[in-house]
Amino acid sequence: ADVYDQLQLTDGSFEKTSLYPEGTRALELYDASVASYFLNTFGRNERAITCECERSNQPSLVQVLHLSNGDAINEKLKHSGSRVQQLLAAKASPEALIDQAFLWCLCRYPSEKERASYLEILKETESDQLRTATEDLFWALMTSREFLFQH
Repeated sequence: ADVYDQLQLTDGSFEKTSLYPEGTRALELYDASVASYFLNTFGRNERAITCECERSNQPSLVQVLHLSNGDAINEKLKHSGSRVQQLLAAKASPEALIDQAFLWCLCRYPSEKERASYLEILKETESDQLRTATEDLFWALMTSREFLFQH
């Protein structure tokens, strides 16, 4: 999880803060001046006006490069407390793993076609590569247009 431990002041300088304990989610931030490269990259508005028009939902090249080449998603998926780790520790069946990934990422169950495609991949995966395949499934869902629209 991102650590929100700095505020960016109007003069461009930074000030340490302890307002947000470790584990605070971006949705829980009540101050738009919290320093976060990720939030700035993905369209955080300045809250200067009360119009939704202040935020753009159009993807940018920087966002695409950040998701494809950056560590924002990959590091979170590899983390020992990640959802991937939870599913693998519970020894979820491939079907349950796919269903849960879709529910967590897209708030819906996969279509039959989606389930069949991922099921084929997971069933062909060697046990020592299951974590990588599961991370790839989450990565694919979290970089989809549907995920961006939902979140």
